[in-house]
Amino acid sequence: MGMLQRLSHDLRAGWVTLRHGTAKAATRALEEGELLRYRLELRKVDQQLDDLHGDIGERTIALHDRGESADRILSDSEITRLMQQVRTLQDERTKLLLEMNDITVEGQ
Repeated sequence: MGMLQRLSHDLRAGWVTLRHGTAKAATRALEEGELLRYRLELRKVDQQLDDLHGDIGERTIALHDRGESADRILSDSEITRLMQQVRTLQDERTKLLLEMNDITVEGQ
């Protein structure tokens, strides 16, 4: 193989490597952006869960202070409604974590 052919081959190989690296970097940047969006959403869900837990605790204490029985506290409509919201947010949190895991597994 002549010097010119070798140089041409090396340039093509270098160009292919550069294009592959650029595509890989762009894909990784998109994945990182998507992960960031999921982390922000996860933080929001966690804050909502914290708020709901606080609301449930306050309502429970208020009912207890009024002398309500444990059965009445557990069957309170407000506590039941708040607990349903907690379950919904926990499901959403699990879904977000699974989607984040899918992104990190695909990126490897």
